[in-house]
Amino acid sequence: MIRSSAPTRIDLAGGTLDIWPLYLLLGNPPTLNAAIDLYATVEIRPRKDKTIVVESKDLKLRETFPSLESLPDNHPLELVLRALKFYRPARGAEIVTDCQAPAGSGIAGSSALNIALNGALNRMTGRRYKNRQLIDIAKNIETQVIRTPTGWQDYFPALLGGVQAVLPTMTGVTSRQLPIDLDDLNRRFVLCYTGKPRQSGINNWEVTKNALDGDKGVLQKLSRIKDAALKMERVLDQGNLDRMAPVFAEEWTARKALAPGISTGEMERIISAALREGALAAKVCGAGGGGCLAFIVRKNARERVAAAITRNGGQVLNFRFVRRGLRVREI
Repeated sequence: MIRSSAPTRIDLAGGTLDIWPLYLLLGNPPTLNAAIDLYATVEIRPRKDKTIVVESKDLKLRETFPSLESLPDNHPLELVLRALKFYRPARGAEIVTDCQAPAGSGIAGSSALNIALNGALNRMTGRRYKNRQLIDIAKNIETQVIRTPTGWQDYFPALLGGVQAVLPTMTGVTSRQLPIDLDDLNRRFVLCYTGKPRQSGINNWEVTKNALDGDKGVLQKLSRIKDAALKMERVLDQGNLDRMAPVFAEEWTARKALAPGISTGEMERIISAALREGALAAKVCGAGGGGCLAFIVRKNARERVAAAITRNGGQVLNFRFVRRGLRVREI
Protein backbone atom coordinates (compact mmCIF):
# COMPACT_ATOMS: atom_id res chain seq x y z
CA MET A 1 0.00 0.00 0.00
CA ILE A 2 1.06 3.57 -0.68
CA ARG A 3 0.08 6.22 1.85
CA SER A 4 0.56 9.95 1.34
CA SER A 5 -0.44 13.07 3.24
CA ALA A 6 -0.11 16.82 2.72
CA PRO A 7 -0.89 19.78 4.99
CA THR A 8 -3.51 22.46 4.41
CA ARG A 9 -2.66 26.14 4.96
CA ILE A 10 -3.64 29.51 6.38
CA ASP A 11 -3.13 32.35 3.88
CA LEU A 12 -1.45 35.31 5.54
CA ALA A 13 -1.57 37.88 2.74
CA GLY A 14 -1.80 38.22 -1.03
CA GLY A 15 -4.42 35.63 -1.92
CA THR A 16 -6.08 36.18 -5.34
CA LEU A 17 -2.89 37.86 -6.57
CA ASP A 18 -1.43 34.41 -7.30
CA ILE A 19 -3.78 33.87 -10.26
CA TRP A 20 -2.29 34.19 -13.76
CA PRO A 21 -2.24 36.77 -15.26
CA LEU A 22 -3.33 39.03 -12.37
CA TYR A 23 0.14 39.08 -10.82
CA LEU A 24 1.63 40.23 -14.13
CA LEU A 25 -0.61 43.31 -14.04
CA LEU A 26 0.54 44.16 -10.51
CA GLY A 27 4.32 43.78 -10.70
CA ASN A 28 4.52 40.12 -9.56
CA PRO A 29 3.71 40.51 -5.83
CA PRO A 30 4.24 37.65 -3.35
CA THR A 31 1.59 35.57 -1.63
CA LEU A 32 2.34 34.51 1.95
CA ASN A 33 0.94 31.41 3.64
CA ALA A 34 1.75 28.78 6.25
CA ALA A 35 1.16 25.02 6.38
CA ILE A 36 -0.97 23.59 9.19
CA ASP A 37 -1.46 20.08 10.52
CA LEU A 38 -4.99 19.52 9.21
CA TYR A 39 -3.95 16.95 6.62
CA ALA A 40 -5.35 15.50 3.43
CA THR A 41 -4.51 11.82 3.09
CA VAL A 42 -4.53 9.25 0.30
CA GLU A 43 -4.12 5.48 0.48
CA ILE A 44 -3.69 3.35 -2.65
CA ARG A 45 -3.84 -0.45 -2.73
CA PRO A 46 -2.95 -1.93 -6.16
CA ARG A 47 -5.27 -4.64 -7.47
CA LYS A 48 -4.53 -7.63 -9.68
CA ASP A 49 -7.41 -6.80 -12.03
CA LYS A 50 -8.40 -3.57 -13.82
CA THR A 51 -11.10 -2.49 -11.37
CA ILE A 52 -10.90 1.04 -9.95
CA VAL A 53 -12.47 1.64 -6.52
CA VAL A 54 -12.51 5.20 -5.19
CA GLU A 55 -13.72 6.13 -1.71
CA SER A 56 -13.84 9.61 -0.19
CA LYS A 57 -14.27 9.35 3.57
CA ASP A 58 -14.97 13.05 4.11
CA LEU A 59 -17.51 13.19 1.26
CA LYS A 60 -18.94 9.79 2.25
CA LEU A 61 -18.81 8.56 -1.34
CA ARG A 62 -17.62 5.24 -2.75
CA GLU A 63 -17.68 4.27 -6.44
CA THR A 64 -16.47 1.26 -8.39
CA PHE A 65 -15.47 1.40 -12.07
CA PRO A 66 -14.64 -1.66 -14.20
CA SER A 67 -11.53 -0.11 -15.75
CA LEU A 68 -9.55 3.06 -16.34
CA GLU A 69 -11.27 3.52 -19.70
CA SER A 70 -14.69 3.61 -18.01
CA LEU A 71 -13.94 6.62 -15.78
CA PRO A 72 -16.38 9.49 -16.52
CA ASP A 73 -15.39 13.12 -17.04
CA ASN A 74 -18.05 14.63 -14.77
CA HIS A 75 -18.39 13.08 -11.33
CA PRO A 76 -18.35 14.15 -7.64
CA LEU A 77 -14.95 12.43 -7.40
CA GLU A 78 -13.68 14.07 -10.59
CA LEU A 79 -10.41 15.28 -9.06
CA VAL A 80 -9.35 11.71 -8.28
CA LEU A 81 -10.61 10.34 -11.59
CA ARG A 82 -8.77 12.94 -13.67
CA ALA A 83 -5.55 12.25 -11.78
CA LEU A 84 -5.96 8.55 -12.52
CA LYS A 85 -6.50 9.31 -16.21
CA PHE A 86 -3.30 11.32 -16.27
CA TYR A 87 -1.06 8.80 -14.50
CA ARG A 88 -2.71 5.76 -16.14
CA PRO A 89 -1.66 3.00 -13.72
CA ALA A 90 -1.07 -0.34 -15.45
CA ARG A 91 -3.58 -2.15 -13.25
CA GLY A 92 -6.55 -1.42 -11.04
CA ALA A 93 -6.42 0.13 -7.62
CA GLU A 94 -8.41 0.91 -4.50
CA ILE A 95 -8.00 4.57 -3.54
CA VAL A 96 -9.21 5.99 -0.23
CA THR A 97 -9.02 9.76 0.38
CA ASP A 98 -9.77 11.84 3.45
CA CYS A 99 -9.30 15.45 4.52
CA GLN A 100 -9.32 16.88 8.03
CA ALA A 101 -10.30 20.33 6.76
CA PRO A 102 -14.07 20.95 6.94
CA ALA A 103 -16.01 21.32 3.70
CA GLY A 104 -15.53 24.74 2.12
CA SER A 105 -13.25 25.89 4.93
CA GLY A 106 -11.01 27.98 2.67
CA ILE A 107 -7.79 26.43 3.97
CA ALA A 108 -7.00 24.63 0.70
CA GLY A 109 -8.21 21.14 1.55
CA SER A 110 -8.80 20.23 -2.10
CA SER A 111 -5.34 21.44 -3.13
CA ALA A 112 -3.69 19.51 -0.29
CA LEU A 113 -5.63 16.41 -1.38
CA ASN A 114 -4.54 17.06 -4.96
CA ILE A 115 -0.87 17.17 -3.95
CA ALA A 116 -1.22 14.06 -1.77
CA LEU A 117 -2.95 12.25 -4.64
CA ASN A 118 -0.29 13.24 -7.15
CA GLY A 119 2.46 12.19 -4.76
CA ALA A 120 0.89 8.76 -4.27
CA LEU A 121 0.17 8.13 -7.95
CA ASN A 122 3.61 9.38 -8.93
CA ARG A 123 5.12 6.76 -6.61
CA MET A 124 2.72 4.00 -7.66
CA THR A 125 3.32 4.43 -11.39
CA GLY A 126 7.05 5.15 -11.14
CA ARG A 127 6.72 8.34 -13.18
CA ARG A 128 9.36 10.18 -11.12
CA TYR A 129 7.98 13.66 -11.68
CA LYS A 130 9.91 16.26 -9.71
CA ASN A 131 8.33 18.57 -7.12
CA ARG A 132 7.86 21.50 -9.48
CA GLN A 133 6.23 19.24 -12.04
CA LEU A 134 3.83 17.90 -9.40
CA ILE A 135 2.64 21.45 -8.75
CA ASP A 136 2.06 22.04 -12.46
CA ILE A 137 0.17 18.77 -12.83
CA ALA A 138 -1.98 19.37 -9.74
CA LYS A 139 -2.80 22.91 -10.84
CA ASN A 140 -3.77 21.80 -14.34
CA ILE A 141 -5.96 18.96 -13.05
CA GLU A 142 -7.75 21.31 -10.63
CA THR A 143 -8.33 23.79 -13.46
CA GLN A 144 -9.98 21.01 -15.47
CA VAL A 145 -12.25 20.20 -12.52
CA ILE A 146 -13.38 23.71 -11.53
CA ARG A 147 -13.21 25.05 -15.10
CA THR A 148 -11.76 28.43 -14.16
CA PRO A 149 -8.15 29.60 -13.77
CA THR A 150 -6.64 28.62 -10.43
CA GLY A 151 -3.97 30.32 -8.37
CA TRP A 152 -0.59 28.91 -7.43
CA GLN A 153 -0.32 29.52 -3.70
CA ASP A 154 -2.15 26.51 -2.28
CA TYR A 155 0.17 23.89 -3.76
CA PHE A 156 3.45 25.16 -2.28
CA PRO A 157 2.64 24.73 1.45
CA ALA A 158 1.02 21.35 0.69
CA LEU A 159 4.16 20.17 -1.08
CA LEU A 160 6.87 21.89 0.95
CA GLY A 161 5.38 22.83 4.33
CA GLY A 162 6.47 25.72 6.56
CA VAL A 163 5.85 29.41 5.97
CA GLN A 164 6.07 30.13 2.25
CA ALA A 165 6.48 33.22 0.13
CA VAL A 166 5.06 32.24 -3.27
CA LEU A 167 6.91 34.32 -5.84
CA PRO A 168 5.71 34.83 -9.43
CA THR A 169 8.38 35.90 -11.92
CA MET A 170 8.58 36.42 -15.67
CA THR A 171 10.01 32.91 -16.06
CA GLY A 172 7.65 31.04 -13.74
CA VAL A 173 6.36 30.81 -10.18
CA THR A 174 8.69 29.76 -7.37
CA SER A 175 8.66 29.95 -3.59
CA ARG A 176 10.99 30.38 -0.68
CA GLN A 177 10.57 29.16 2.86
CA LEU A 178 10.75 31.82 5.56
CA PRO A 179 12.69 30.96 8.78
CA ILE A 180 9.83 31.71 11.20
CA ASP A 181 9.69 30.37 14.77
CA LEU A 182 6.63 28.13 14.42
CA ASP A 183 6.19 27.74 18.18
CA ASP A 184 5.91 31.51 18.48
CA LEU A 185 3.53 31.61 15.52
CA ASN A 186 1.35 28.91 17.11
CA ARG A 187 0.91 31.01 20.26
CA ARG A 188 -0.44 33.89 18.22
CA PHE A 189 -3.18 32.23 16.12
CA VAL A 190 -6.71 30.92 16.56
CA LEU A 191 -8.61 29.31 13.66
CA CYS A 192 -12.40 29.32 13.49
CA TYR A 193 -14.78 27.47 11.13
CA THR A 194 -18.00 29.41 10.55
CA GLY A 195 -19.72 26.88 8.29
CA LYS A 196 -19.82 25.96 4.63
CA PRO A 197 -19.65 29.13 2.47
CA ARG A 198 -22.48 30.52 0.43
CA GLN A 199 -22.10 32.15 -3.00
CA SER A 200 -21.24 35.59 -1.63
CA GLY A 201 -17.45 35.38 -1.35
CA ILE A 202 -14.79 36.50 -3.79
CA ASN A 203 -15.40 35.27 -7.33
CA ASN A 204 -11.79 35.18 -8.48
CA TRP A 205 -12.77 34.68 -12.12
CA GLU A 206 -14.94 37.82 -12.07
CA VAL A 207 -12.12 39.75 -10.41
CA THR A 208 -9.68 38.51 -13.04
CA LYS A 209 -11.96 39.41 -15.94
CA ASN A 210 -12.65 42.88 -14.52
CA ALA A 211 -8.94 43.52 -14.01
CA LEU A 212 -8.14 42.41 -17.56
CA ASP A 213 -10.91 44.71 -18.82
CA GLY A 214 -9.06 47.59 -17.16
CA ASP A 215 -11.56 48.23 -14.34
CA LYS A 216 -9.69 50.94 -12.41
CA GLY A 217 -11.64 50.35 -9.21
CA VAL A 218 -10.79 46.64 -9.15
CA LEU A 219 -7.14 47.29 -10.01
CA GLN A 220 -6.89 49.87 -7.24
CA LYS A 221 -8.33 47.44 -4.69
CA LEU A 222 -5.98 44.69 -5.86
CA SER A 223 -3.10 47.14 -5.45
CA ARG A 224 -4.07 47.60 -1.80
CA ILE A 225 -3.91 43.83 -1.29
CA LYS A 226 -0.53 43.86 -3.05
CA ASP A 227 0.76 46.58 -0.69
CA ALA A 228 -0.30 44.53 2.32
CA ALA A 229 1.37 41.42 0.90
CA LEU A 230 4.65 43.27 0.39
CA LYS A 231 4.49 44.55 3.97
CA MET A 232 3.77 41.07 5.29
CA GLU A 233 6.75 39.68 3.37
CA ARG A 234 9.03 42.28 5.00
CA VAL A 235 7.62 41.54 8.46
CA LEU A 236 8.14 37.79 8.06
CA ASP A 237 11.61 38.26 6.59
CA GLN A 238 12.57 40.24 9.69
CA GLY A 239 10.98 37.65 11.97
CA ASN A 240 9.21 40.42 13.88
CA LEU A 241 5.90 38.69 14.54
CA ASP A 242 4.70 41.52 16.78
CA ARG A 243 4.21 43.54 13.60
CA MET A 244 2.04 40.95 11.86
CA ALA A 245 -1.35 41.97 13.26
CA PRO A 246 -1.62 45.49 11.74
CA VAL A 247 -0.69 44.13 8.30
CA PHE A 248 -3.13 41.23 8.72
CA ALA A 249 -5.88 43.75 9.48
CA GLU A 250 -4.87 45.95 6.55
CA GLU A 251 -5.10 42.98 4.16
CA TRP A 252 -8.56 42.11 5.50
CA THR A 253 -9.79 45.69 4.99
CA ALA A 254 -8.51 45.68 1.42
CA ARG A 255 -10.04 42.26 0.73
CA LYS A 256 -13.47 43.32 2.00
CA ALA A 257 -13.32 46.40 -0.23
CA LEU A 258 -12.68 44.13 -3.23
CA ALA A 259 -15.60 41.80 -2.39
CA PRO A 260 -17.93 43.01 0.39
CA GLY A 261 -19.80 39.68 0.40
CA ILE A 262 -16.66 37.91 1.59
CA SER A 263 -17.80 38.58 5.17
CA THR A 264 -21.23 37.61 6.49
CA GLY A 265 -23.12 39.05 9.45
CA GLU A 266 -22.28 35.94 11.45
CA MET A 267 -18.58 36.32 10.67
CA GLU A 268 -18.60 40.00 11.67
CA ARG A 269 -20.29 39.09 14.97
CA ILE A 270 -17.61 36.49 15.70
CA ILE A 271 -14.83 38.92 14.80
CA SER A 272 -16.23 41.66 17.05
CA ALA A 273 -16.55 39.27 19.99
CA ALA A 274 -12.99 37.98 19.48
CA LEU A 275 -11.55 41.51 19.29
CA ARG A 276 -13.16 42.36 22.63
CA GLU A 277 -11.44 39.35 24.23
CA GLY A 278 -7.90 39.93 23.00
CA ALA A 279 -7.77 39.24 19.27
CA LEU A 280 -5.59 41.79 17.48
CA ALA A 281 -6.71 41.14 13.89
CA ALA A 282 -8.78 38.74 11.81
CA LYS A 283 -9.21 37.81 8.18
CA VAL A 284 -11.09 35.26 6.13
CA CYS A 285 -9.31 32.24 4.70
CA GLY A 286 -9.92 31.63 1.01
CA ALA A 287 -12.89 33.07 -0.87
CA GLY A 288 -15.04 33.75 2.20
CA GLY A 289 -18.80 33.98 2.43
CA GLY A 290 -18.32 31.41 5.22
CA GLY A 291 -15.50 28.95 5.76
CA CYS A 292 -12.67 29.81 8.16
CA LEU A 293 -11.54 32.94 9.94
CA ALA A 294 -7.97 33.23 11.19
CA PHE A 295 -7.23 35.41 14.21
CA ILE A 296 -3.97 36.86 15.44
CA VAL A 297 -4.28 37.16 19.22
CA ARG A 298 -2.34 38.38 22.21
CA LYS A 299 -0.21 35.55 23.53
CA ASN A 300 -2.13 35.30 26.82
CA ALA A 301 -5.58 35.62 25.21
CA ARG A 302 -5.98 32.46 23.12
CA GLU A 303 -8.37 30.74 25.53
CA ARG A 304 -10.53 33.86 25.99
CA VAL A 305 -10.71 34.42 22.24
CA ALA A 306 -11.56 30.77 21.61
CA ALA A 307 -14.35 30.92 24.20
CA ALA A 308 -15.79 34.08 22.62
CA ILE A 309 -15.78 32.43 19.20
CA THR A 310 -17.62 29.37 20.53
CA ARG A 311 -20.23 31.49 22.34
CA ASN A 312 -20.98 33.26 19.07
CA GLY A 313 -21.51 30.15 17.00
CA GLY A 314 -18.03 29.50 15.59
CA GLN A 315 -16.16 26.20 15.79
CA VAL A 316 -12.57 26.51 16.98
CA LEU A 317 -10.27 24.18 15.02
CA ASN A 318 -7.26 22.79 16.89
CA PHE A 319 -4.16 23.01 14.73
CA ARG A 320 -0.47 23.75 14.69
CA PHE A 321 1.77 25.27 12.04
CA VAL A 322 4.11 22.63 10.63
CA ARG A 323 7.36 22.55 8.72
CA ARG A 324 6.62 19.27 6.94
CA GLY A 325 5.03 19.08 3.52
CA LEU A 326 4.06 16.12 1.34
CA ARG A 327 5.00 12.68 2.67
CA VAL A 328 4.71 9.49 0.64
CA ARG A 329 5.37 6.04 2.12
CA GLU A 330 5.15 2.48 0.88
CA ILE A 331 3.73 0.13 3.49
